[in-house]
Amino acid sequence: MSNISEMNRGATVEELTGRLAELARSKSRLELINRLLISLSPVAGLDNMVEHILNILMQTIGAANISIFYRLDGCWQFRDIYGATRRLLEPDNPDVVKALAGGEALRVHDPLMQVSYPGGSGSIAVENWIFPLLSHDRKVGAVCMEGMQLTDQGIIDDLQPFFVYAGLMLDNEISNYSLLAEAHRRLQDSETLYRTLFDQSPDGIVLWSVPDLSPVQFNTAAHAMLGYSRDEFSSLTVTDLEVSLNTSEIASRVETMRREGTAGFESVHRTRTGATLSMLITLKLLELAGRQMILAIHRDISEMKSAEAERDRLERQLLHTQKLESLGVLAGGIAHDFNNILTSIIGNADLALMRINRESPAVENLRRIEQAASQAADLSKQMLAYSGKGRFVVENLDMNRLLEEMLHMLEVSISKKAILRFNLTRNLPSVEADATQMRQIIMNLVINASEAIGDKSGVIAVTTGCMDCDSSYLKDVWLDENLSDGLYVYLEIADSGCGMDKETMAKLFDPFFTTKFTGRGLGMAAVLGIVRGHRGAIKVYSEPGRGSSFKILLPASDRPVELFNGVAAQGDWRGSGTVLLVDDEETVRGIGGEMLRELGFEVVTANDGRDALEIFRERSDISFVILDLTMPHMDGEQCFREMRRLKPDVKVIMSSGYNEQEVTQKFVGKGLAGFIQKPYKLSVLKEAIIKVDRPYDHKGNPIT
Repeated sequence: MSNISEMNRGATVEELTGRLAELARSKSRLELINRLLISLSPVAGLDNMVEHILNILMQTIGAANISIFYRLDGCWQFRDIYGATRRLLEPDNPDVVKALAGGEALRVHDPLMQVSYPGGSGSIAVENWIFPLLSHDRKVGAVCMEGMQLTDQGIIDDLQPFFVYAGLMLDNEISNYSLLAEAHRRLQDSETLYRTLFDQSPDGIVLWSVPDLSPVQFNTAAHAMLGYSRDEFSSLTVTDLEVSLNTSEIASRVETMRREGTAGFESVHRTRTGATLSMLITLKLLELAGRQMILAIHRDISEMKSAEAERDRLERQLLHTQKLESLGVLAGGIAHDFNNILTSIIGNADLALMRINRESPAVENLRRIEQAASQAADLSKQMLAYSGKGRFVVENLDMNRLLEEMLHMLEVSISKKAILRFNLTRNLPSVEADATQMRQIIMNLVINASEAIGDKSGVIAVTTGCMDCDSSYLKDVWLDENLSDGLYVYLEIADSGCGMDKETMAKLFDPFFTTKFTGRGLGMAAVLGIVRGHRGAIKVYSEPGRGSSFKILLPASDRPVELFNGVAAQGDWRGSGTVLLVDDEETVRGIGGEMLRELGFEVVTANDGRDALEIFRERSDISFVILDLTMPHMDGEQCFREMRRLKPDVKVIMSSGYNEQEVTQKFVGKGLAGFIQKPYKLSVLKEAIIKVDRPYDHKGNPIT
């Protein structure tokens, strides 16, 4: 419908008034209004409806200007046919506002407002009229007819159906507009929420196109976690990111998504710097804009995988520790009983050699018995070493000097095709260690290295040094048993031999496990036990075909290198007085009593702690006590405390198959007079008694 406002533009008030009077006299006005009312029905959209109403009124009435006010979202809106307004008719005019906010109980022909402009000399006054647009007796808008004089009430009567229908239609479009506006707001809120979740998600979210698998959309995390900029990431494909991905695997994933809707798997992604990240990928196949797309969520699980690996390592280590502890208890118990037997064998052989004629043919047999018993004692020491309690004679040891002393023995022990190289760091701190056991470790590892090289030519490198070790370095060792940070001396033995696979390394320290022929003994389990007994650790590195490396870490000592144990022989020294010998083994009491009597003592024996206490209470002539640590009913530690309570200055020598440091640390500051380790010879027993009878310093000089 054409806008007839153009034909009214520029007309004078008198001309417009005349046209309006002509329309009022026209019988065709009602027909025109009826046709225009019918034309409102197909109009859709609030803006279209408002403009249509304006055009209808302009064609019907022909006023100078016609405006519409309508309420939208609680506010009054204003539109006029020309797009320009007079101050009087603007919504913020107080009079207009008052009129628009007036009572709701109105009829359509009751004007809301009438403003008259007196005409000039001989002219007709011009009036502005505002009529309500109602919907179900509710004011939804108003029509302002400007620059006209309503001299014919019939015009208003004719316009009433139009005002009613226009109010209903306008109300309907306002409602539709509000619904659409609310839907639009909700859509915007949903879009904002989606965009926030998409952009702020810590997981990478990527929409990949199919089949080229290039990114269509992606969030910040998708490229940032891999170190790419947005521009760099947008030029990549899936195959650029995944370390191992082939065409068949891609097809398999797509088929899984088509069949099940989603697909999930773990993958390894390559970062911009070439590093790798473990990823958990979830895929969903979508149909967007007629194209197949894959929505992928990429979650970085590298830390989780690392934590799982660390937990698995700790669980394996705990299981291994528990196994070592349980077997260590067994080994220690066997060694304890074994030492009691060996004490009897060695003691009897020692006494027999002292008493037998030197010319007797039995001398050689006795020496062989003594030699075999000594070898059995070494096996017992290995069992104690495996249990982690094998430090027997501790000294401040210089590892470099020990290696140099062993050089010739090591060279003749290895394959002719293996070259032995020493890389020794000078001025190393000393370590508190047992030299014999350190030799056992070195010999074991060097011979293993030689056998790993086999018939081929190779190198065995023996390296020493010291380093500060923190908890992160010490956690990846055999075994991490609450090792403290600090300075460690290390001994590393590396070879260029066949190396080991992961399965072999996992069983490396199991007792009696070997890759060689059977019957080799405790092997690496004893090595680990010795290192544990010295509060140290072992680091192992090996790959099949690339050799192996064993690094022994021992806590550095700040003390000077000198012997703690050892007293010079005291010639033909003989003792006197009464000795209480306490041991639950009859053979030990028998041979121990004989040795003591050989040294000039009278001997009283007891088979356990309770028996020893009764004797100790009854007799006041006991010079000192030799007390076994492990006994039934009452052990040596409890018996010692009771004896000290009865006689605070009692002299007690503790006896055990365990090493001195493990035993005596329980009695620090409690007045223990001495220690003797089973099995012992007469000379060792004599030396221990001399220390009690007349104390000597660590150099063998008597203390006055």
